[in-house]
Amino acid sequence: MLAQLVDEYNGRFILAKVNTEEQQAIAAQFGIRSIPTVKLFRDGGPVDEFTGALPEAEIRRFLDQHLPRASDGVVAQAE
Repeated sequence: MLAQLVDEYNGRFILAKVNTEEQQAIAAQFGIRSIPTVKLFRDGGPVDEFTGALPEAEIRRFLDQHLPRASDGVVAQAE
């Protein structure tokens, strides 16, 4: 589902997959204990996550609460 949403969201997020069997140090560093685990990073650090398969609508809500919106630039200019 996330791979499909990458195209739909037109570059608003980058999807990176990590093979936790091959990259056990990374999995341990981020406390990944089950698959799938999705971690959202912003400005170089983790800000949110979910574990397990979610319906599309919940994944969209998860992404939308963290991804920049077109209106963010307008608000920044106003401030």
